[in-house]
Amino acid sequence: MFLSMGGFNMLMLVRGILVYEITGDAQRTALVSIGWAPGLLIMSLWGGVLGDRVERRMLIQLAQLANAIFAVSVGVLIMTGLIEWWHLLVVSSMQGCTFALQIPARTAAMSQLVPKNLIGNAMALNSGAMTLMSIAAPAVGGVLYELIEPHGVYFVVTVMMVLAMAFTTFLPKMYPDQNQSKTKESPLVNIKRGIRYAAKNRLVRALLIQSVVIAMLSMPFRMLVPVFAKELYGSVPSEVGWLATMAGIGGIAASVGVASLRSGQRRGWVILASPIISAVSIFMIGMMPWYWVGMIVFVGVGFGESIRFALGQALVVEYANPRYRARMTSLSMMTYGLIPIAAFPIGWFVDNVGVVETVIGMSIALFTAGVAFIIFSTSVRNLR
Repeated sequence: MFLSMGGFNMLMLVRGILVYEITGDAQRTALVSIGWAPGLLIMSLWGGVLGDRVERRMLIQLAQLANAIFAVSVGVLIMTGLIEWWHLLVVSSMQGCTFALQIPARTAAMSQLVPKNLIGNAMALNSGAMTLMSIAAPAVGGVLYELIEPHGVYFVVTVMMVLAMAFTTFLPKMYPDQNQSKTKESPLVNIKRGIRYAAKNRLVRALLIQSVVIAMLSMPFRMLVPVFAKELYGSVPSEVGWLATMAGIGGIAASVGVASLRSGQRRGWVILASPIISAVSIFMIGMMPWYWVGMIVFVGVGFGESIRFALGQALVVEYANPRYRARMTSLSMMTYGLIPIAAFPIGWFVDNVGVVETVIGMSIALFTAGVAFIIFSTSVRNLR
């Protein structure tokens, strides 16, 4: 996970810088930056089906191999002077697809590597690795961009993906449920069965709905941090980076906390409290637009979001039938493909209503949704 997510986060930064250098066009840069979302949205359900039907280690390694091929191909195009901005858009979309294929298999594989009572802890450690790489990798990518130029960064990421494949080889082969792997049902039927199972399982349904709604209300704030930081604080790029780092520190703290939770420790209330924490933090950012306050409060934003992500996915995997675990993860992942859709209206409100009003409005909407889930999600509330 360190190698795969480290390479992925390095490329997200380098790709954005490179596109803007090639085009000088902010809209094209934004388009490439969110190019992974459609692939993730389209392929998530198919990735869940594959994760429940084929050997999971092989599927993870194939995704890693594909990412290595993408990285070395772009590196060669840059080095030969043939690179065009649309090449990066295509690669971004394809990486979204491979991400959608890999993560459900990886998540379901965890349930085969640790006992059921430790799935939540394993998921939290996994989330912690992802969060740490979201902080460290972009900084490393930015330094390498200046030292060895963009093609050099792509070649470094290629090596990282190959090493990730090598380390994955040390895992045992992880086969899905025997009946599921031998099924003659079409993938489309498998998708329908997964959706039907999620709809009928009261706890899983509540967790998935909460994940989608809360992510749609909170994640656009993280995506538009450069905009909010510029408008609220007049921040320069380095200061924006520090705000993102503080959010990442909160995320790591949350991951460590979730990793220490055990069954019986009222985990339902912990996940229900997560949007309240995020909402209060965002509200304070809107009400007190001073940079030093933002540095402190952004820890709370990252803390609340990471609890929702790490514990939410862990509980879905833990309480889902083993034959449906990858598909349940894929349903949760679809949320991230929808986030850019939610970000566009937020951008409109910033331009036409005002940044402070938008931030406060987002916090109120998130707080209201959080309170509604506390009141109506009895299955989650009663979860131990």
